[in-house]
Amino acid sequence: MKLNSEEMRGLSDFLSKMIVDKNLLLKQAKREDISLAIYAIIAEDMKLEDRLNEEVKDIMERYDSELKSGKLDYNKLFNMIKQQLIKERKLII
Repeated sequence: MKLNSEEMRGLSDFLSKMIVDKNLLLKQAKREDISLAIYAIIAEDMKLEDRLNEEVKDIMERYDSELKSGKLDYNKLFNMIKQQLIKERKLII
């Protein structure tokens, strides 16, 4: 799922508030620091997915003639290749 910067910030703030409110940390930490750490994790995950999508597009170039002729559906092939790479690499996306 693709999130923009504002959505990532909102999600980070929400999760950090929940973590602090439920005392889920063993050490005391500022909520803002927790939010920034969560934001960084989400941003890195988004970059990972972007890199994976680029790799899938590179792989799909092998099927260019079949895609242009209509023998293969672009979205189905993209999702199939992406799911295969996720499974092979044991990624959580």
